[in-house]
Amino acid sequence: MTEQPNEPLAVKPPLPHLVAGMDEEELTITLGLGLAARKAAEAEYILHGIYVHLIDAEKAYSQLPVATGGKLVKECRAKLSTSGLPASCQTSLAEDLDAVEEGIRLRNRYLHGYWIYDDESYQWLTLKGAHGTQRPEVTFVESSEVWELADQLGKLCSRLLHWDTAHFGEEADDEEDHQGLVSRKRI
Repeated sequence: MTEQPNEPLAVKPPLPHLVAGMDEEELTITLGLGLAARKAAEAEYILHGIYVHLIDAEKAYSQLPVATGGKLVKECRAKLSTSGLPASCQTSLAEDLDAVEEGIRLRNRYLHGYWIYDDESYQWLTLKGAHGTQRPEVTFVESSEVWELADQLGKLCSRLLHWDTAHFGEEADDEEDHQGLVSRKRI
């Protein structure tokens, strides 16, 4: 990999020593990881709101988050069947919950994995501990994958927010110039 002295996107980081020596590929991965982390956090935020509705709590912030990540998805899935929502609504949310679970799994691999460039195969590897085993999970990864994950999670967040608003939305406040239903989470 060749060193590139230029700064992509004309970004001037506040602590430039943290990116000193990174080439364009490493900077691409680093920026993509940040985007994926932000979109995954947004999905968890929306899911917490959906969970609160599924347990029929009075207010969106009246319940503490029960969990994060995959565990939050499982909690939502468990409450979905007793929610009283029509089967078609449950099915559409269940499909999105599956997608969130996969997105969180990938997010965990990318964020908690150690990234190393393999000079023999000319590819990136992520090394991550796997639950229940004593061997690491080793996976070849393209730098574009973190960007694709961020994009998928962003689209998923839009679907989740739309679902939440359609089933649990409330009338918009006039002072905000919104019309119709809005999510209680107000993203």
